[in-house]
Amino acid sequence: MAVSAKNIIDYLEKIFPPSLAEEYDNVGLLIGDKEKNVKKILFSLDVTKETLDEAVKLGCDMIISHHPLIFTPLKKIRTDDYIGNVIIKAVKNDINIYAAHTNFDNAEEGLNDFLAKLLELDNIETLSAHKETRLYKLVVFVPKTHADVVRNVILTEGAGHIGNYSYCSFNVEGEGTFMPLEGSNPFIGEKNKIEFVEEIRIETIVKEKDLKRVIASMIKAHPYEEVAYDVYPLQNSIKHGTGRVGNLKGELGFKEFIDIIKKKFNVDNVRIVGDLDKKVKRVGIVGGSGSSFIKDAVNKGCDVLITGDMKHHDAILAYELGLNIIDVGHYVSEYIAVPYLLDLVKKSFDVECILTESNKNPFTVL
Repeated sequence: MAVSAKNIIDYLEKIFPPSLAEEYDNVGLLIGDKEKNVKKILFSLDVTKETLDEAVKLGCDMIISHHPLIFTPLKKIRTDDYIGNVIIKAVKNDINIYAAHTNFDNAEEGLNDFLAKLLELDNIETLSAHKETRLYKLVVFVPKTHADVVRNVILTEGAGHIGNYSYCSFNVEGEGTFMPLEGSNPFIGEKNKIEFVEEIRIETIVKEKDLKRVIASMIKAHPYEEVAYDVYPLQNSIKHGTGRVGNLKGELGFKEFIDIIKKKFNVDNVRIVGDLDKKVKRVGIVGGSGSSFIKDAVNKGCDVLITGDMKHHDAILAYELGLNIIDVGHYVSEYIAVPYLLDLVKKSFDVECILTESNKNPFTVL
């Protein structure tokens, strides 16, 4: 069954808002038509010539990748250029290319949350919180007879999330008054007569990105011709950012923990920095390149940081600061979450979802 690419994109961007992407990044639909009907999607870490050939061979309508094919501005698109050749072939074969990169990394239930849960960490929090989602309080007055319906619509649309809790609201019974005037079409009451109605005041929290959608759905479900509601900006907000920090269920020796990481990530080799005899309890993890978060890990009290792309001088810094490092590699730390992204789409849409077989780790250890 075909599904509009727009519906899939809207779903992904509701979970992983593009606003959470880093400023240097390029996420979203990079090539193609948002209104295109999609039957088959290929999921990959990168979009390479081999990936596109695979998509064409399998008859895919769309590629959803983690890394953006177009990362920096292009001045020309030519067949003798690697990226240009891929772009031209994608357009000729009518294949959409979509990227969920650092917005997927930073979002709740995104890549770094997936990695933290893979390691079964407790008390998970953000390693480097540098992004913010503004919050609003939405208040609406509903006749008692319709309060359950309207409340359910508001909360189903995504309002009412506080920390690890959903469907949060506060409800107060009261009496509302109004008088329908000429030209009105009242749900309750008579024109030019004051009406007294048992009403429920429903209060809840709404994220800025969800506010317009929640209000529109609320008004549609509300029985009144003119809906009475208030929106209050709040001082508190939700912090987002890169990486996660959490605690192991018990203290482990560093060497023992390294063996666990090899099994979790299904690798034979990792690069390490630090003392093999050190005990580890508090763990930081950053998918991809995480060497710039060494000081954040130290400030969060981490015994070890798991990431990829660790550079020589950063390794020295970590050693001097007493922070152990496990470098599993950029590819390994991110590709492991691609099947998770695939499963999210597969469970929500009637489309065929295929995990690439052409994406391989560019590095080989001899």
